[in-house]
Amino acid sequence: MRRRSEAWRPELAASTDSRQPAGRDRPPRGIAHVITESEPFGGAQRNTLLSLEGLKREGYEVELICGPGGRLVGAARAIGVAVHEILDLVREVAPLHDLRAFLALFRLMRARNYEVVHTHSTKAGLLGRVAAWCAGVPIVVHTFHGVPFRMQRDTRTFAYSAVERLAALVTHRVVCVGEAFRQELAGWGVAPPHKLVTIYSGIDFSSCRPRRPAAELKRDLGLERAWPVIGSVGRLTQQKAQYDLIDAVALLASRYPRIVLLLIGEGPLRARLERQIRERDLAPRVRLLGERDDIADLLGVFDVFAMSSLWEGVGRALTEAMYARLPVVATAVDGVVELILDDETGLLVPPRSPATLAAAIERLVSEPERATRLGANARAKAAELMDGRSMVAALVALYEELRPSLRPGRSRPSDAAASRVEPGTR
Repeated sequence: MRRRSEAWRPELAASTDSRQPAGRDRPPRGIAHVITESEPFGGAQRNTLLSLEGLKREGYEVELICGPGGRLVGAARAIGVAVHEILDLVREVAPLHDLRAFLALFRLMRARNYEVVHTHSTKAGLLGRVAAWCAGVPIVVHTFHGVPFRMQRDTRTFAYSAVERLAALVTHRVVCVGEAFRQELAGWGVAPPHKLVTIYSGIDFSSCRPRRPAAELKRDLGLERAWPVIGSVGRLTQQKAQYDLIDAVALLASRYPRIVLLLIGEGPLRARLERQIRERDLAPRVRLLGERDDIADLLGVFDVFAMSSLWEGVGRALTEAMYARLPVVATAVDGVVELILDDETGLLVPPRSPATLAAAIERLVSEPERATRLGANARAKAAELMDGRSMVAALVALYEELRPSLRPGRSRPSDAAASRVEPGTR
């Protein structure tokens, strides 16, 4: 652990290291991306995987550090990325597990001698950044994909902002996945403004091409006569508030007797949503399809994409729906308003308003020309801001700015294959 002197400050550490000549021989070192959960395979996980894949393609040595198991682990290994699973790195606040996870992270980072540690998500972001600082990692970066709750002027928000401000002291740059989101975080003071940068959460648009005809998938799902089909993709959580979508469909059911709502995703809200569906007698009209790997195909089945989030960074599923030229109804929260311009790239409604949500859905269903125009504009907006190649290029530029001597093509020792890390190992 380094001595506590001026050299510990990220600004000074970066500038001191950057004075070294770019061609100077140094021990081979790599980039580690750290995220709490590998499952569910949501927006943060997909962003991390795309970053790893893109950086590896650019010639950088990258590794993944995350909690045990899950789809991200297998997906990262499939593209040749070394994975280190921290058995005690869990989402919930668990002091003993958190202490063990911190020690495991510190020991791993010190042993691996990383050049850059780039953290994602709240738990990994806090533990990972402090562990990286203690281990003497030269460059520490964190990405905010969203916040764990709706930020407002209450004790929880002030406490969260204070903790993030402390973590920012040992962070060189804090990446925000949208400009509106960056401005919001700056307003809450989670980090000094000069450390906050915007890098839009990229999408691999090549993976957004449907593989099956929509008519075939409709037949498999028993939706040949359904109309309109309203779709939403996201974890079943309080944040996503899918219960408002169900209430909106209930309001539309009498006028559209063949309406169907498809909810894609899993999460802790499932039991509540199932109960709501039963109580509203909507079982034929509302279907919970769980986690799916065929999102691009399912988007082709939807007539309208609807999102009822109470807060959001920049919705990844929203971006994919926009790229698919779907007309979108979304709540006017946080980074969503940067993508959805009302009556230009979609329709915006206030959160917690099923009646307004229902009215906007009906507007798109009853005005096909408007729906087509908004879908085309949405596609252009998504392509402009959210290209995965642009995201990777921005990450490379950020790393190079912080450490000009960091260069691709440096190999790492052969023991980098993979590990499952517990306290006391390594």
